[in-house]
Amino acid sequence: MGKCSSKAGCAVPETSAQHEPVLLGRGHHRGVGMKASATSGLVRLTYPMPTDFQPKTDKDPALPKAVEVTVLSSSVQGHFGEKGTIVFLHGAGGSAEDYEKLWATGDLALPSGFTIVFVQSPRGSYEQSLKTPWLQPSKYWGQRPQTLEWQVDDDVTILKHVLWELQREAGGYSKLWLCGRSQGACLSLLLAVAGVGPTVAGAFVIAGAALPQLLDIPSGETYTQPSQQKFGALRLGFYSGEVDDQFTNRHPGEEGGTFPVLRKRLTDLGFFSGDQEDHFWLKKGAGHSSIGPDSKYGADAFKVLFAFVQHQDPATAGVQDVIAWRDVSAKARLVSL
Repeated sequence: MGKCSSKAGCAVPETSAQHEPVLLGRGHHRGVGMKASATSGLVRLTYPMPTDFQPKTDKDPALPKAVEVTVLSSSVQGHFGEKGTIVFLHGAGGSAEDYEKLWATGDLALPSGFTIVFVQSPRGSYEQSLKTPWLQPSKYWGQRPQTLEWQVDDDVTILKHVLWELQREAGGYSKLWLCGRSQGACLSLLLAVAGVGPTVAGAFVIAGAALPQLLDIPSGETYTQPSQQKFGALRLGFYSGEVDDQFTNRHPGEEGGTFPVLRKRLTDLGFFSGDQEDHFWLKKGAGHSSIGPDSKYGADAFKVLFAFVQHQDPATAGVQDVIAWRDVSAKARLVSL
């Protein structure tokens, strides 16, 4: 399918008073909430895209003809946490309902004053392996770059529409923390840096990597170059398993791994200038899946995330074997000397 001329969720200049995206058509609706489960306490919100939204591609995992995004929220509408809202995007093999199960067991201990929302990918399945991924599997990214580009653009447009709705509940974009794991983490970082025009509170990337549109930010309506305000105010954190090689075939801390690539690109853009704060953490011995968070490997990764959001040290968040990456790098340099 050809390129879309849609203006849904278009970036808004930092000086805009409303920071409201240009929405497609006139059929815009606020999300409708209802209790998802009496045991979980999460609330189901739905955000339909305007009817004239046209995806750039119909390649699997394809979007439905009528796109509607479901969000599971820890707070009802009108009562989001005053300290901030954590927007969490699941990975390719997961779903928002996976985190509903963690919430129901009490393992996901959300800090007081915060809301957390789990956003469900609206896409269909990819073959038999992935039920609702955000993108085609990463093993095909190098082989099918145009499909990846179109799918990312569509996801960013859709998620900007959802974030515009959520910021109205949260009290503004500055109250949003964009987070996720794997594919969801990749999208969260792109949205925070170059997708959403206004500056959000921060982004926390679990087992993620840089998407092509972050490495080379396109011109046009969907993306914007980060502003000076973002360089100073947007907090960025990254957390990966020490032996995760999902996206680069290298471990995160190695040359050519996700951490050096992300640090260089973000530094080139203007982030981390004169910054003394840690931004990168590793969990010793963990791989792409075992770092979690999910029903199989538990909610420890949320403890690390919540520590970062509260300006605490993720390495002392009560999760064993979490270390700052800069410490690992410094030790490696000393050994080489």
